[in-house]
Amino acid sequence: MVMYATIATMETAVRSLINETTASFWTATEIPLWLKEGLEDIAHETHCLRTYKTYTILANDIFDERELRMPDDFIAIDEGKIYYNDIVCYPTTQSRLANYDNDWRSRTGTPAHYYIRGDMYGFDRKISAGDTIKFYMIERAAEISGSVAPFNGDYRLINFRKLAIWYAVSQCWDKKNEDKKATKYENKYLNGLERMKLLLGIDLDGVSAIVPEESLSHISVEEKWPDWL
Repeated sequence: MVMYATIATMETAVRSLINETTASFWTATEIPLWLKEGLEDIAHETHCLRTYKTYTILANDIFDERELRMPDDFIAIDEGKIYYNDIVCYPTTQSRLANYDNDWRSRTGTPAHYYIRGDMYGFDRKISAGDTIKFYMIERAAEISGSVAPFNGDYRLINFRKLAIWYAVSQCWDKKNEDKKATKYENKYLNGLERMKLLLGIDLDGVSAIVPEESLSHISVEEKWPDWL
């Protein structure tokens, strides 16, 4: 049997730890909410869900004709190549594009270079709805409900589902103003986060920030660097 495979089994575990097997002081809605909050926090703090995304651009995704807003399952940009309609794009910056070509903002065609601005990808050509982009990203976990497993069912993360339980337990005791108990489970949760990062080797270099510290950090995985950039 897979451990804590549903939100119902996780809520049961929480209620066991707070010694309230049926809803009374703690309601049937707030504990599942705290579990979901904990899972979301874990995904954000550890960047544990990395994926290679194939995404068809929608009209509402496009900003300023050439920049792409990330889909709603996005947490952060990850390292790796970007493909626009299956053509590889190389990293650059807006300033380098402007220095090379004063008219770059009006040019059309298939992009060959990308830049990062905030949490968006920008390109050296105008982009269009219906085109496809492929890239590496840190994703949010699908919200658990019914039979939907935590962390998108990723088997590597089964042992870390208990962190969300500890998070929910700490919130339970905080609601009851049991500070000592709340702190105990908060510390278990926080220590678990650090151990999770260590064991999975997640984000140890700080590259996978929502906005990477060095926007061109991706170049470390590229074998080719355009001379004119």
